[in-house]
Amino acid sequence: MFKNMAQKKNKEFDKKNMSKDAYKISLIYAFFGGMWILFSDTILGYLLPNMEKYKYFQTIKGWFYVLVTTLLVYILIKRRAKLWNALIFLESELSYQKKLNENIIAEAPSIIITWDDDGRILSINPFGEKITGYSQDELVDGPGWPILISKEQDSKFQEIYQDIKKSDNALNYDGAIITKSGKAIDILWSSKILDSESDKGDNIYVSIGTNIEERKRYEEKIRLMAYYDPLTGLPNRFMFEQEIARRIKEEDSAFTIAYMDIDNFKNINDSLGHQAGDVFLRYFVESIIKKVEDKTFVARLGGDEFAILFNSSCHEDIMEEVGKLLSYINRIWTYQNRQFYISMSVGVVIYPEHGKDTSDLLKNADIAMYGAKREGKNRVLFYKDDLREENTKLANMINYIQEGIEQEQFYLEYQPQYRLSNKELTGMEALLRWQHPKEGYISPAEFIPIAERTGQIYRLERLVLKKALEQKMLWEKQGFTDIELAINLSTKTLTSNINFSEWEQILDSYSVDYSKIVIEITETADILNVDSVITRLSNLKKKGIKIALDDFGTGYASLNYLTKFPIDIIKLDKSFINAITKEGVDTLLIKNVLRLAYELKFNVIAEGIETKEQMQYLINYHCDLGQGYLLSKPLSEDKLLRLLENENT
Repeated sequence: MFKNMAQKKNKEFDKKNMSKDAYKISLIYAFFGGMWILFSDTILGYLLPNMEKYKYFQTIKGWFYVLVTTLLVYILIKRRAKLWNALIFLESELSYQKKLNENIIAEAPSIIITWDDDGRILSINPFGEKITGYSQDELVDGPGWPILISKEQDSKFQEIYQDIKKSDNALNYDGAIITKSGKAIDILWSSKILDSESDKGDNIYVSIGTNIEERKRYEEKIRLMAYYDPLTGLPNRFMFEQEIARRIKEEDSAFTIAYMDIDNFKNINDSLGHQAGDVFLRYFVESIIKKVEDKTFVARLGGDEFAILFNSSCHEDIMEEVGKLLSYINRIWTYQNRQFYISMSVGVVIYPEHGKDTSDLLKNADIAMYGAKREGKNRVLFYKDDLREENTKLANMINYIQEGIEQEQFYLEYQPQYRLSNKELTGMEALLRWQHPKEGYISPAEFIPIAERTGQIYRLERLVLKKALEQKMLWEKQGFTDIELAINLSTKTLTSNINFSEWEQILDSYSVDYSKIVIEITETADILNVDSVITRLSNLKKKGIKIALDDFGTGYASLNYLTKFPIDIIKLDKSFINAITKEGVDTLLIKNVLRLAYELKFNVIAEGIETKEQMQYLINYHCDLGQGYLLSKPLSEDKLLRLLENENT
C-alpha cells in the first residue's frame, strides 16, 4: 500500500516540476526580448543620427542580442540542469532508501502488520505470513484481526486498541495470536498510530510483533527452578514459605505444619552412594503422595527434610493423620539386595498457636523435629516452649565446644588399669576432660553426644590422639616403656574415609612403641560397611596396635563383633559390674561372658570397679584386668607421673 502511494507522489512531483521550469524559462526569455526591442532602437537612434552608422550598429546590435540571449539561455539551462541532477540524485537516494526499507520489512524477523480503525489488515510482511500461516491476500481480504485473536482475548484487545489511539508513543504489550493451524503463539507487540492519507481521516496503525515462545519456555524453566525441587518435583522451601505467608495474609483458618526428617538417611548415601539416595527420595515422595489427601500441601525443604501443610488444626486429627503416614512409611526398603528400615522424626506446629509468622512457625517446627530425634527418633512431637529452651542450650553447647577447641580448653586425664590379682599397673586409658571458663567442669556424657551429632567429634578425637601420643613419647623417654595407653576411637571417625585417613596420618607422625597402644572402639548399629571397618582395624593391627571392644554387652551385636572384627581385648561395661553383688540374669551373663572370653583367649578389662566384692568376683572368674574408683580415679599428668615413679621404686 505504502509503495504505491510513494510512486504516485513521485510521478506527480515530476510533472509539476517539468511544467514549472519550462514556463519559467520562457517567461524570462520573453521579458528580456521584449525589453530589448522596446528600448534598443530608441537608444541607438538617439545616439547615431547618421543613417549609415545607424545601419552598421543595427547589425552589431542584432549579433549582440543573439550573444546575450544565448548566454542567458545557457545560464538558465545550466542552472536547471544542476537542479535536475540534484533531483535525480535525491530520487535515486529515495529509491534506495525505499528499497532498503522494503527489504528490511521483507526480511525482518518480526511480524509487521498495518491495519485500520475497523481492524482490517492492510498489509503483513513475509515473516508475519510465515508465523501466522496466512498469506497477505488471505488476511487483507479476510476478516482482519478477529481471525488472529481468540474470542477469550477479544475484550483485552479492545482495551489495548483504545490505549493505542490515546497514546503518542508506541504501546508495548503481550498478546497471543492464533495461527492458521490453530496453535497459539505468544507475541510481544509494539503498536503505534500513523498519519493517514485517507480522505475520510481514518487512522492507520502499525504493529510490530516478536515471537517470545522461547522466552516464555525459558521463563517457565526458571520458575520451575525457583519454586520446585528438580529431583522429586515437589514444591521447594521457597514456595512452601510463600504458601504459608499467603495463608497468614488471607487470614485463613488455623492450619498445621508437619516438619519431617528421614532417620539415618545418611546411611543410604554412605553405603550405596548418592544415586541410590536419589532413588530412595523419589520412592519416599511417591509413598507420601499416595497416602496424604490432595488438599494437603507437600514440599521438600532440602536434603532429607520434607513438610506437609494440613488444613486442620485439631491435635487429635493431625496425630491420627501423621500416625497413619508413619505406619505406611515405616517399612523395609530394598535396593540392590540391600535392605534399609525407613523411619521419620516429625515436628508439628499449629498456626497461630505456635507462631504468628512464617519464620517462627518453621523455626519451631524444626525445633520440635529435632526434639523428636533426641527422644529416640521415629516419633511425632508437637512444639512446646521448653523445646526452644533445650534448643537454645544445645546451640550454646555447640558454640562452647567450638570455642573450647579453638582456645585449647580441653585436656586429658588418665585412668590407671591394674592386674587384679596383684594390683600391678599395666596401662591407662586417656580420657578427654573439659573445664569451661564460665560453666566450669562439663561432663563428657554431656558434650560428646553433641559433638558427634555436629561433626565436632572429629577435631576432638584428633586433639586427643595428638596429646596422648605426645604423652606416650614423653613416658618412653622417661623410661616408662611397659605401660599401655588406651585411646578411644568413635564410630564416626572409624566409618569416615577422610577423617580416619587424617587420624592415621597423625599416628604415623609420632615415633612410639605401637605395641603398647590400644585403640578402643564402641559396638554400635551405625556400622553399615563392615568390610571397610575390618580393613581399617586390620591396618592398625599391622602397626602392632591392639583393638579393644569398649562397653561390651550394652550394644547390638557383641558376639557378631567378636567373630568378625580383629578384637584383642573385651572391656566389660560398668552396668554389668554394678550387678555383680545381685543374684540374677546379669550375674549369670557375666560368668558366661568371662568364661567365653577365657576360652577364646581374649583379654578382659572390667570397667567401673568400686567395691572389693566386685573385684574378688572378677578375679574368681578369670578377669585379669580392671579399672575403677576402687583402684584409682582418673589422674592428671603430674599425679600420674608420681604414680609411675612410685611403681618403679
